[in-house]
Amino acid sequence: LAGKKENVERAKEVITHIATYGYHEVTHEGFSHEEMEVPSWCYSFLIGKAGSELKHIQNNYRVKVNIPREHSLCQNVVVVGAKHDVERAKTYIEKILWNAENASRGRDRQDGATDDWGDEEEEDWMKQYMYKRK
Repeated sequence: LAGKKENVERAKEVITHIATYGYHEVTHEGFSHEEMEVPSWCYSFLIGKAGSELKHIQNNYRVKVNIPREHSLCQNVVVVGAKHDVERAKTYIEKILWNAENASRGRDRQDGATDDWGDEEEEDWMKQYMYKRK
């Protein structure tokens, strides 16, 4: 960068802010951002299959969601947009994360399959086919 010292400092500040959060007041007037601490195992729920959930959030709430990568300056999920839209998107993301953390999986499922085999009554014609244990 070249120029007057105060302009160079201002340019460095703007570039750093853009690299960290994806915007700056100079380039996106009226925008704000919210940082969210999201465990890395939850990223797949936030992104969705083929990016569908992320696209849904960005299109419906008119925000940009930045999910950190290994070398990102900011290691939190950042939601950027108009203040009202950011708040709405953040609420939706919190709901997604709550559902991801509280979803029952595997043996703990309450809505699992039921096993009704062997509950019917034994009729006379069935006796010849029944195996009797000794």
